[in-house]
Formats: sequence, structure tokens, C-alpha cells
Amino acid sequence: MTQEQPRARNRRLIEKTITVPGNLHQACEEFNTGRYFDCHETLEEVWHEEDGALREFYKGLIQLGAAFVHVSRGNFAGADRLLRTSLGYLAPYRGTGALGFDVEALCGEAEASHDRICVLGPGRIQEFDLAAAPTWSFDASLLAEEARRWDAWGFAQDGSATEMIISVVE
Repeated sequence: MTQEQPRARNRRLIEKTITVPGNLHQACEEFNTGRYFDCHETLEEVWHEEDGALREFYKGLIQLGAAFVHVSRGNFAGADRLLRTSLGYLAPYRGTGALGFDVEALCGEAEASHDRICVLGPGRIQEFDLAAAPTWSFDASLLAEEARRWDAWGFAQDGSATEMIISVVE
């Protein structure tokens, strides 16, 4: 008896134009509406390009989004691990914030979620109320100053956002 092989997906590399503020707005909207995987993907577009001091910040946000993918699927181990690692990546930004995010407040909300998930444990993680997940937001009026402070990818030297062409797999 032969087993049927899975069909290969026709994946291709395409070019896409993004702006960092656009992706940040989109990621916040996705996270806040429970589209955690989409949030993760949206932030990865910027993270792949950023090679400066904000790279770990983006990684922390990406892992926080991925943690809630696991929460929504009832995967305690994945949620626990990614919540802990996301908080580790975000820790250096807690005192100063980054790109208009109040990282201290975001981490506080993530810690509260993590505490609740740990109390529920693997057998009851499905009882976690996703309405109690952190709320993502950032102050867009701070982006230009923050982009200059962090020498962020996707911004001109004066801190204005620039359209960037990236390659993504479709």
C-alpha cells in the first residue's frame, strides 16, 4: 500500500511595500482582535529587516503574539514558554519604552496573563479569558523621535517613515 504524499504548496517570493508605522498599527489591530498569528507575521516583516537595537524588541512582541496563539489553542507549554521568553526580550525596554509603546505597561499585562495561565495550568488553560489578554497600542506621535533615538530601520535620518520594499514568501 502506498501512502499519498502531501501536495507541495506553490510558494513564491514576492516584493511588498511596507512602512514600519503601518505594520505597527496593523499588528496592534490584529493582536487586539485575537488574530495573534497574523500579528506575529506582520511584525516579522519588520523584524527580518531590523538589525539594530530594536531587533530584540520586535522579537519580544513577536513572541508575545505567538504566546497567545498557543493560549488560544489551549497549549499550556507553548504559552508558558513564549510568555516567559517574550518578557525576557522586552525587559531591556521596560524603563524607556520603544517606538511609542509603553513597554512597562505591556509587560505588566503580559505578566498578569502569565500568572493567570500558570494558576489554570495545562488542564484548564482553555478557561483563560482572551478578553484579559494585554492590549497593544503605541503613541504614533513619538515615532519620529524614537526612530532617531534607536536608529530604526524603515525611517529616514529625520525620523520620518519611509516606504520600504521587502521580499516575502507568499
